[in-house]
This record gives sequence, C-alpha cells and structure tokens, in this order.
Amino acid sequence: MANSNRLSPLDAAFLYLERPHQLMHVGCVALLDGPIPFDRFAVAMAERVGRIRRYRQRPVRPFLDLTWPRWEDDAAFDVRRHLRHVAVPAPGGEDEVHRLVDTLFATPLDDRRPLWETYLVDGLAGGRAAILCKVHHAMIDGVSGAQVLEAMADPVPVAADARPRPQGAAPALPSALAALSPQALLATARDAVEAASTFGSMIVQPSSTLPFNGPITDARRIVWASFALDDFLAIRGTVGCKVNDVVLAVIAGALRRYLHAKGVRSDGLRVRTLVPVSVRRPEDHMSLGNLVTSMFPTLPIDVADPIARLTRMSDEMGRLKERGQPRATALTMQLMGLLPAPVNAFLARILPDGSPLNTVCTNIPGPREPRQILGRQITEVHPIVPLFSGMGLEFAILSYAGRISISAAAEANLVPDAAEIPGHLHASLQELRDALGIETGPRPEIAAAGPLVGELMRSRVVTIGPGESLATAYHLMRTHRIRHLPVTTEQGRLIGLVSHRDLLAATSSSLLMNEEKRVRLLGLARVVDVMETHVVVANASAPAAESGERMIRHKIGCLPVVEAEERLVGIVTEEDFLRWATTHMAPAAPLRATA
Repeated sequence: MANSNRLSPLDAAFLYLERPHQLMHVGCVALLDGPIPFDRFAVAMAERVGRIRRYRQRPVRPFLDLTWPRWEDDAAFDVRRHLRHVAVPAPGGEDEVHRLVDTLFATPLDDRRPLWETYLVDGLAGGRAAILCKVHHAMIDGVSGAQVLEAMADPVPVAADARPRPQGAAPALPSALAALSPQALLATARDAVEAASTFGSMIVQPSSTLPFNGPITDARRIVWASFALDDFLAIRGTVGCKVNDVVLAVIAGALRRYLHAKGVRSDGLRVRTLVPVSVRRPEDHMSLGNLVTSMFPTLPIDVADPIARLTRMSDEMGRLKERGQPRATALTMQLMGLLPAPVNAFLARILPDGSPLNTVCTNIPGPREPRQILGRQITEVHPIVPLFSGMGLEFAILSYAGRISISAAAEANLVPDAAEIPGHLHASLQELRDALGIETGPRPEIAAAGPLVGELMRSRVVTIGPGESLATAYHLMRTHRIRHLPVTTEQGRLIGLVSHRDLLAATSSSLLMNEEKRVRLLGLARVVDVMETHVVVANASAPAAESGERMIRHKIGCLPVVEAEERLVGIVTEEDFLRWATTHMAPAAPLRATA
C-alpha cells in the first residue's frame, strides 16, 4: 500500500481514542428551507461526495497496532449504505429536532465501512428539512469538514477570471534550506521552550474542576444558539480585537452565568480551554485529514464586567500568539508523531479519565454566501464536536452566510440542564452589546442613488499569501503605503485580511526596538498566525453608501471586493470614499468673495 495511504499520527490518534463512551466523530446539522426528494438527494451525494476518494475508504488497523493504520478502498462501497432517510416526530419543533439529533449523533459509526453517515431529515415545522452529517475525526478536521459541506452543495457559477494578481510576495525558501537557516533554528528552540512552559503550567497551575468535568458516558445532548455575525463584527471593530476573541468572551460570559445558576462561585476559578488552530494551506484544500495545532488560553469567567472580560480574552490570545504557542504545540505533536505506532496506541489506551483542560472551543469559518442543495437554501449550519474524557461540555463555532452558530455538545448526565446554555449565550452577547452601546435591530435603509462599489474600488490590489512572514507584510505595507493586505490563495480566493494593527499587536513587546529588530521579530510569525478570517466584503454591484455604512458600523478601514467563489477583484478603502466625496462636494464654480 502506498505510503500516502498511511494515516498521519494525529489522524491515527482519533482512532486510538475511540471508546464506547467516547465516540470520535464530528458533524453538523444543516437546516434547509424546504424538503428534498430522497432519491434525488442520493444521486447528488453519489456524484458530489462519492467522488471524494477518502469517503470511499476505510481505515484498517494492523494486528496489535504494530504499524500505523492505513486507508484502504472499500471494494463494496455504495453511497446509499451511508445515507439515511428519517423524519422528526410531530409537530417537528425544536425539541423534536434536538432529541432526534441527540439520538443519531450518539450512535457509533460502522467501522467495516468508510466512517461517515449522512441523514436527510424530513418533518420539520414549516415544511422544512435538515441534513445531519457524521464523519469520523480521523477523516477530517473542522476546516476540511466545512469544505466537504461546500462540496455537497449545488455548484456556484464561476465568472471569468478577473482577479488581481498578488504583488510583492517574496518567494519562500525551499523547505530543507529554511529548516537549516539560523532564523529557523532559533524559532525551533524558542518553540521548544514555549512548549515546555505551556505544558509545565498545566501541572503547576492546574485547571479548576467544574460541574461538567468528570467521567463521561455515551449519552449526549446537542444544543445551539444562532446569532447575526454583524453583531460580532461590530464588537470586534469597537474593541479592536478578533472575532474569535469576541466568541470566546461570549462563551466565558455564558459559562459564568451557567455556573452562578448552579450556585458555583466563579471567583478564583482557572478555566482552561483548548482552541484548535488550523495550519491548513491553500494547496491542502479538500485533502481532508487533520491539519491543526492548538492554543490553551484561560477563559476569564471570573471577570464580571463584560468589556473587561473581552479585553482580557483578547490580551490573552494575543500574548499566546506572540509567544508562539501554536507553533510550540505543533512541535510537540511532531515529536509525538516520531514515536512508533504501538507506543502511540498504548498511550491512547492508558490515558486517564481526567483532563488538564475544562473544555474545547473550536471556531470554523464557513462560506460567506448562502449555499443550496438541490435548489433548497441552507439557512443555518450548526457544527458538532465529540466529547473527550473528563470534559462533559465542549463548544463548536461556525460562521455561515451572515450568521454564526455557537453549538454545545454536552454529556447528558454531567450537564442535565444543557437546554439552558443557548439562553446564557444570548444573554452574554446582549450584555456585551449593551456595555459597548452597540445598536441592535435592522440597519437604516440606504438610498439606492449614488455610486456603486465598482465605481470607487481599485482593481489593482496588493495581496499576500497566508504562508508569508509578517516581515514581508510589513515591507509591503511600507512600500505601497497601505494599511491592509488581503490574504489570498494562488487562485485569487480571499481567505483573510491582515492589517497594520495586526502587525503592531504582533510586536507589542518591541515598541522600543529599532526597525531591524522589529522586522526580525516579525519574521518569526506568518500571516496565517494573525490574519482575520471573518472578513467583511463587498460586491462591485452593491451601492457604495451601503458598504460605507458597514465600514462605519464595523469600524474598519477597507472592504475587499469579491465575486463568485470568493475571488478577489478589488478593494475599496476610506480614502476611496473620501476622494469621491471631496470631488463631488467641490463647488461647480469658484466662490466669490463677499464684503
């Protein structure tokens, strides 16, 4: 069998961790605005998912796990064996949907076949339907799972390629030379020190034991809360942080409320979470598998003031990134992967029921534009994560088409009141909005008159790749006198944005350094480490006034302009709006002096 079919150590770990009470599949619930005929759905899935080779393969573990597991083609593969057609009991309300999802998600996958199942669910109130996806974590991580969901959807028409070409990106060193460079060796040593510090702190400063931390069973409750992404973007702009910081602060506020309702004081509690960080490159699109590292921030549930809570959360995430914790964790995982397969399998078997962590919070950026399946629009998508031993409550976050879902997977015995968590999440966000004075409700109507975005935007855009260093971003911004760099793939697809503010945050401890030292420090981090993935974008045919109102509300200085498939075609900035306004406010004739 070709070596490319061997599972990576991280993918194999999810097979090794599988237990009757610890099922290692991930998934999502996609709500549709109407029903789909099952026969048509089966044909579409055969064409769209059946062509993904990994979905036709099953993992095979050798005798006594003496070597690494490998992927083998299922000779009897039939996509219909992985599709189920079920119905929600009447009246098809939220309670019935949640009970069905709880039951279906808590059942194991058949390891004699490829490890995935998809359920078409009928009978939802209002004539709606849903799709429940279950996929083993050995096959996908959160980002690749979102890519598979896109592959299931109807194809999006792609316009002629009019994308701007990346400018100024320095070519990367060949990997062998880069690994031997003094800068890379210094970075590796720094990562090793940070790894020792990170895992040492978990021993010296252990997390507090919360009511939902304890031995788990196979009973599950899946709940979710859906929000307007616009609120998170407005909070991000007001405070000057990342969307992920806002999400973590909202979860921290919800946990604070949940614990207080149970009579647990939050003062002095140390609540540590695992935050997965994707290291997936653009060229890894649809390669599946797990390409992640992790951070281990402390959730500030002991902070009563919502703004102070968000500020501390943002500072904590910035500090961990500056220290290189994601790279340090990646180094640790690489070293673990050097151990022989039987050692890895043995370590997974003897892991204790406890955990040095309290919970997991994983954030996945999904499609910015609505998707359809067989003509039915996907209205919401709610992600689901597996529970690890010792953690009876974990969170998954996914943004999609202007909405953001915060879903909680709970062990039904440790968290019998899981249905209260969505309310705590909504209350936590509202508390933060009120404290910041952010208005809610419909936005004011914008007159259709005036220019379009395409009339103001610049089509020549300086861009950068996600793998480039922050030093390259710094030089590009200085050379072109700009403050924002769209991050794109080689095909011109927008995947993020890095700003001058991000560079300042990355060198917060070097304000007294000269430029040479600052650039050297920026060279240790990549664009992907700091870029914002939840980017506010515009369409060239949209009214410029409407886009300008969004820039004001979100307190941002630019809007990348995209077309189908998220292809970047231009950018509009504050300067472009000011230039247009100045031109149109100029008097038609010279003003006459008056006595």
